[in-house]
Amino acid sequence: MDRRAFLSAGGAAAVAGLTGSAARAAVRPPVFEWARPAGFFFPGELVLTPPPLAVYADDTAYAEASASLRLRDREAESLRAHAVAVLRDPRHTRRDPLLPAGRDQPRDHLRVRDEEGTWLSAELSGWGDGDPARAYPPALHELAAHVQDLRRKVLRGEPWRPNAVLLAAVRLDFEPVDATPWPVGIPIPADLELRLHGEQARAVRGKLAKRLRAYRQGPMHFTAATWRHLLPHE
Repeated sequence: MDRRAFLSAGGAAAVAGLTGSAARAAVRPPVFEWARPAGFFFPGELVLTPPPLAVYADDTAYAEASASLRLRDREAESLRAHAVAVLRDPRHTRRDPLLPAGRDQPRDHLRVRDEEGTWLSAELSGWGDGDPARAYPPALHELAAHVQDLRRKVLRGEPWRPNAVLLAAVRLDFEPVDATPWPVGIPIPADLELRLHGEQARAVRGKLAKRLRAYRQGPMHFTAATWRHLLPHE
């Protein structure tokens, strides 16, 4: 399998969230988001790793696109203000040039909307599992710890199960020993990503494993596929 084939365009999912295109148009992007939309992945890991944390203007937070929780006003504002303070100073997100990121390392994306409505953002190459090499400044690590504290809290909230999913697949160039037939009722992805909602999304949730798995789609045609739920704005 070409492992690089699961690279995704940043924030690529423009998918029905709950009730179709009109509902999607009414949902604005989160005021804060830490995401990992691109980078190298190993077989067996989810493609398009969902954002660890996204917080919307109504203070509703979503962790890993799997749980949601309405934050207290001061919690949401504290995170937003913290992120603004970090991102306003480019030095806080500048990686030590003596510790270059590996070519295949993922790029975390961080963005926040300030009090004037201006978007601030940064791309963190090689952040990985929390920047163990300490290539980034302490200010960014303090923000990351803040995000992780809220992420853990949100994960204890309400499950997030919209009828909207992103299905990702890649053609395999070998015959896997454990491939299962592609389920009936689910379109076969022609590209890396397929956006599904409604009945098709329910079929994906009921018939496809979330973990990366091999499927047979015809004679000598095999695909590895995985999926995740989508956030309201996606």
